[in-house]
Amino acid sequence: MTKTLKAAAEYFSQRGIADWELEARDAIQKIENNDFSFIESLWLKYAPTCDIDDLLITDYKPEEEKAVNELNDKLAEIANSTFAALDKAKSENT
Repeated sequence: MTKTLKAAAEYFSQRGIADWELEARDAIQKIENNDFSFIESLWLKYAPTCDIDDLLITDYKPEEEKAVNELNDKLAEIANSTFAALDKAKSENT
């Protein structure tokens, strides 16, 4: 799970989304201390119907469409893999 959270943190850092990056990095530190208390809050955040849609880029110029689609696709990939990892960890730790 730390590999997935590291990828998420790096992606959010690149996009300048500091609060999501910080949450992912904090979760990694907690995992390293065998503390899984973060799982429920991040699981809810990454759930397919939650906050991820707020991070999609929807306002762009036509010439930016390719780059925007690539960023949005990467976000979807990161969100889906993170949610899957959190879902697995939630099942294992509850």
